[in-house]
Amino acid sequence: MALRQFILACLSSATGWIVCEAGFGTLFLALGVRLWRYEVLPLFSGITSPVVWVFAAILITPIMTMWERTFRLWEASPVRRAAMRLAALMLFGSGLELVFNTMLFPWLFGRPLYRYLLLPTFDGSGSLLSPVYYATLWVHLPVVDRILGRQASASRTSSSPETSTERAAAISGAA
Repeated sequence: MALRQFILACLSSATGWIVCEAGFGTLFLALGVRLWRYEVLPLFSGITSPVVWVFAAILITPIMTMWERTFRLWEASPVRRAAMRLAALMLFGSGLELVFNTMLFPWLFGRPLYRYLLLPTFDGSGSLLSPVYYATLWVHLPVVDRILGRQASASRTSSSPETSTERAAAISGAA
């Protein structure tokens, strides 16, 4: 994988984050519900911050790539692969937000980056809804897959040597 592709995939992950966070945050604000508020460099009525965009660009693609390699998800069935990728988004997102917002961001900025206001946990560093928020990041995965030149196992099996040989025999037998 080329460095350029990897950087572009990381930027796509950050873009997916921005779209999901700003989009859903704005939608809920329009409905009169504030889900969270950023405390450091808040933008768009406090629903996002460029600080989190940087973390999304740095972390999402490498974590998902490591997860996919660890569990060999490109060889898994499409259903298993989808479930495992969704689990990674929900688990890592919810877990890392707690670690970063309770330890890293107070160390860097002297205070947490954000506070959850709806169903908060851990003094607002988490929310009972956090796994759902992170599940919305699914929208960026097809773009990252395309950038990184990934193909699902279903398409790989159709081009396997056995299948190609069987297909060639069938074609020549039909002629």
